[in-house]
Amino acid sequence: MPASRIQNSNGTADRIVEAAVQLFSRQGFAASSTHEIARLAGVSEVTVFRHFPRKKDLFWAATESRLRRLRISKELLGRLHADESPRTALPGVVALLVETFHNQPEMVRLLYLSLFELEHGAERILRKYLVPFFQPVREYLSRCASTGLARDLDPSIAALALMTSIVAHHGLHRVVTDEIAGYASTDEATAAYAEFWYKALIRESSAPRTEIVECLSVSEDLAQSRWTPEL
Repeated sequence: MPASRIQNSNGTADRIVEAAVQLFSRQGFAASSTHEIARLAGVSEVTVFRHFPRKKDLFWAATESRLRRLRISKELLGRLHADESPRTALPGVVALLVETFHNQPEMVRLLYLSLFELEHGAERILRKYLVPFFQPVREYLSRCASTGLARDLDPSIAALALMTSIVAHHGLHRVVTDEIAGYASTDEATAAYAEFWYKALIRESSAPRTEIVECLSVSEDLAQSRWTPEL
């Protein structure tokens, strides 16, 4: 096949996947039709099925397109492997999660859908992308516990709770309390979550209050606009 036709084919598939991301994340799997996706992508429904034989295939392609963006930077990975002090390492992990889920709201919605609407196939896809993200944090917390820096908690539960709490907090806070849990910026959100998890995971003897405040303080020039991720 000529290179131009291959590029055109890939471009068509990319448009279909992007249209699927938008509709699935907005309407859910069951409520989104391949006809709607085709129309949004500017192609025929036949073309959609030529690239993705089943609607589920298209959903997983859409989900993977966003999960590929979930990664720990080499810089932060190096800090975790070097067993950097939790006083600075934990805020680094939290900042990555806050920024990722703030900038990729479709990823969060597709993750929800994969768990609650499409149980079959979810484990394989999620394991492929979440394990490389989850494992370094779990191993870091495990080493902190073994050296007495962190509380003696199951590191897998602690790492998973750290991740899911940040994703779920804004989505559930308003439902439960009828209040908007807003922060002036992603920096302020990072500081709030980091302080909470620092207190929850680190032994008090290794974390003097003055050091926590100094590490997690937020600059006075934070933006005044509210920051509330859409879930």
